[in-house]
Formats: sequence, C-alpha cells, structure tokens
Amino acid sequence: MTLYELLASEQAGPIFRPLFKAQNGRLTAIRLRAGEAIKEHKSPVPAMLLVLEGAVRYEQPGDGIIRPLGALAFTDIPPDTAHQVVAETDAFCLLVQ
Repeated sequence: MTLYELLASEQAGPIFRPLFKAQNGRLTAIRLRAGEAIKEHKSPVPAMLLVLEGAVRYEQPGDGIIRPLGALAFTDIPPDTAHQVVAETDAFCLLVQ
C-alpha cells in the first residue's frame, strides 16, 4: 500500500492515519488539502513534522514563529508549545512523536 492509497479520501479536513505505534513513540501520516489547517494545539511530547510533498506553514503564534516548509523539509515541535499547521498546497506529511 502507498501513502497516496492510504490517505486517498473525499473526506474534508485533515486526515490522520497511524502508520506505526511503539511503547515510546509513533508515526502518523497526515494529508492536508490546500487551505486546510490543523488548528492550534499542544503536544505533551517532543515531535517532528516532515513534509513529504506539497507545502505547509508551521506556526507557533505565541512565539511569533512562522516556518514555511516545502517537500522534504522538517521542523521540530517542542513539547507543551502551542502550534498549528496550515496547508499552502495539497500536502502529505509525517508526524514523528
């Protein structure tokens, strides 16, 4: 199975699909269509967002941080930090926690 097949859906809004889960971490595939967003939230653990295809904007509103991320770019996400992700184009991402 490919990520395209896994994330292919007519469903509106971000799509999250768990790919791997271990005792101390997990890997999640994310599909965002242009203009969709993962609304502001916090994670209790450190994470990394890797863009496989497309372009997103990672934001930490409280810190004034805005990071445009294209294909194969990544950013670390500190624990307990409010952040959001906005799709500039259709995008496929991986979230490592």
